[in-house]
Amino acid sequence: MKLRRLSTADAGFDAELERLTRYEAAQDEAVETSVRAIIAEVRRRGDAAVLEYTRKFDRIEARDMAQLDVQRAQLEAALAALPAAQAAALREAAERVRRFHERQLAQSWEFTEADGTRLGQRVSPLERVGVYVPGGKAAYPSTVLMNVIPAKVAGVGEIVMVSPNAAPSVLAAAALAGVDRVIAIGGAQAVAALAYGTASVPRVDKIVGPGNAYVAAAKRQVFGQVGIDMIAGPSEILVIGDGTTPADWVALDLFSQAEHDEVAQAILLSPSAAYLDAVQASIAKLLPTLPRREVIEASLSGRGALIQTRSLEEACAIADRVAPEHLELSVDDPDALLPKLRHAGAIFLGRWSSEAIGDYCAGPNHVLPTAGTARFSSPLGVYDFQKRTSVIGVSRAGAASLGRVAATLAEGEGLQAHARSAEIRGQAKWGQGRMSAEEKNPALTPISARLIRPEILALKAYHVADSDGMVKLDAMENPYPLPAAMRRELAEHLSRVELHRYPDPSGRKLRELLATKMKVPAGMEILLGNGSDDLIQIVTFACARPGAAMMFPAPTFVMYGMNATLSGMKPLRYALREDYTLDRDAFVARVKAEQPALIFIAYPNNPTGVLYPQEDIVAVLRAAHGLVVLDEAYHVFAQKSFLPRLAEFPNLVVMRTVSKLGLAGIRLGYLAGRPEWIAEFNKVRQAYNVNVLTQAAATFVLERLEVLEEQAKRIIAEREGLGRALAALRGVTVYPSAANFFLVRVPDADRTYEALRRQGVLVRNLNGPGLKNCLRITVGTPDENRILLTAMREAL
Repeated sequence: MKLRRLSTADAGFDAELERLTRYEAAQDEAVETSVRAIIAEVRRRGDAAVLEYTRKFDRIEARDMAQLDVQRAQLEAALAALPAAQAAALREAAERVRRFHERQLAQSWEFTEADGTRLGQRVSPLERVGVYVPGGKAAYPSTVLMNVIPAKVAGVGEIVMVSPNAAPSVLAAAALAGVDRVIAIGGAQAVAALAYGTASVPRVDKIVGPGNAYVAAAKRQVFGQVGIDMIAGPSEILVIGDGTTPADWVALDLFSQAEHDEVAQAILLSPSAAYLDAVQASIAKLLPTLPRREVIEASLSGRGALIQTRSLEEACAIADRVAPEHLELSVDDPDALLPKLRHAGAIFLGRWSSEAIGDYCAGPNHVLPTAGTARFSSPLGVYDFQKRTSVIGVSRAGAASLGRVAATLAEGEGLQAHARSAEIRGQAKWGQGRMSAEEKNPALTPISARLIRPEILALKAYHVADSDGMVKLDAMENPYPLPAAMRRELAEHLSRVELHRYPDPSGRKLRELLATKMKVPAGMEILLGNGSDDLIQIVTFACARPGAAMMFPAPTFVMYGMNATLSGMKPLRYALREDYTLDRDAFVARVKAEQPALIFIAYPNNPTGVLYPQEDIVAVLRAAHGLVVLDEAYHVFAQKSFLPRLAEFPNLVVMRTVSKLGLAGIRLGYLAGRPEWIAEFNKVRQAYNVNVLTQAAATFVLERLEVLEEQAKRIIAEREGLGRALAALRGVTVYPSAANFFLVRVPDADRTYEALRRQGVLVRNLNGPGLKNCLRITVGTPDENRILLTAMREAL
């Protein structure tokens, strides 16, 4: 076949280009009328109408809507059954799409003006989104990835996918992308059910995804009731070529869009007539080899063209007029042309950037504006699943000054109620109304409120209660001091430390000793930290790419979530069961869906003391694509560890502290893992983060590790008796613990905590969300435990 040939030098070129590129989707009145009736019936009869139309149009017989629900097990089975190469390709594409879209994630922001007025924007995800995926003979797993993953990154609460007779590859992609629910329905009835809701289909906030003319008409008709992504036209590709890309490559690029349907558009612009001839020859040569040649030929004959331009600059100007869905700059220096272009759904730079790679696995979204709408529209992205809300907090001083401005403008518009509403607050006397933040907290001056990040302002500093003169059972410390003779030796040892010198920056000798004493596997390396808090911050900051998420069971150690906030990571808290055990299947499903960059698991957990089964940890490690940090602060009491298995899991590091072992005062933690992890984390570590006294004291004591291990055995033995005694108290629930503390629930935690304090016993009051009426009690010495139990009986 021979494509139409145009030249910008021809007299009628502009009119011909306009005719060629204009696409006005004819709205078939019969389709519009039919869809209107279907929507009305679904609104009126709900599930009954959906079932009726599903039988009629999709030929799916179902007794009720429950039969049309595709179960999670079916999705996972479809993923497991994929051929290995296809599954690997789908996973890589999903990961690339996720990484790209994580960079789009918008964050809330706020600032404070000099008079204390707060202004900002709150960004929040949509609550529920519907994704339409064509079914039947069509099998487009890439559609699932491109529509679902941005919604997951945005934090959408629930994603409902509708697809009639979905292919196994589509179900596999749904499992991989993290779809919450799949319903085997399609057509206008599915769109109507999502838009208005039925007894079985939840109403959504937005509907995205491609479909036939009936689906497009339904989306158009329900818009306003719900949001939609766009009404897509035929696929388009426009290539600007300078003659340096092989003609066969460009011919196949034109085919890649022409094969979608007969009204797709493929255009090549080049200043080289010889190059246009070469591409025409390649088209004639390659077209007969393709199975969809009839569709391609119809597309190229109807809407394709080879256009000779005066220059590459003129080609850019024409491309901007067309505003194509896909624009390939198949030239030697694409960066020279890029600034000259404004209107395109996606721009592919250079001869190696085929549009087909963008369709599947480059990372950017393939849902793009068509039919010239790239002049004012953008690709589907995370921002399509987020909404923005303005935040306005006018200070007392602002109410006076801004009130006058607003009143003047309102009076000019003849809106007296507006004017009086604005003025009345500015006229209020000091003390009327609620106190401002500045009145409540004079230290929160306008300059600090203006400069400090809003998420920091919202945090509370880590609080440690005053323990002077108390029986201290609040901090999970080893209650036993070092033996007197050993303390004297330690003092002599520390007296020789050169305090005028900087410490060994990497703590080489200490790391080597820890590796030996803790039996760190060969080939693994150690990073030292100023306690585990330092290591948590190091790991978090290293992994905090834009849009990255941190996941952890909750309740757990507060520093995980705090560091997520400080670093800008998205914290994903997964609620434990009521007994504080982990729902492994649900947690793993969330890991697969969210694929957080970082997972923290305290093993055993703090503050609950629960030690999750090893097989649960293994399941998480195998499901996670990100790094899993096992916090083994209490390993000596749990007598279980994943340290020996470090080499088995490339995404595992183990974090520990010597604090619980008996050296809380020296603030030393260590992280063990593969050299490639430790090397990167070492870049984030502050120089000299472990001081000379800590290194010297730790080295001295660890060389006599058996002393601390013997103390740990005494604590474990005492733990058993204390647990039984606490459980025998009236109204007390004691949770099983593999650590050196117990989580207990009492009838009134606040009252019990204060009563214990009055008797000189300090425990940790955790009363709050997820830990209602809970106290955490450290296992003390036998004498301390007896004092505690006596005080508890009195307090209760």
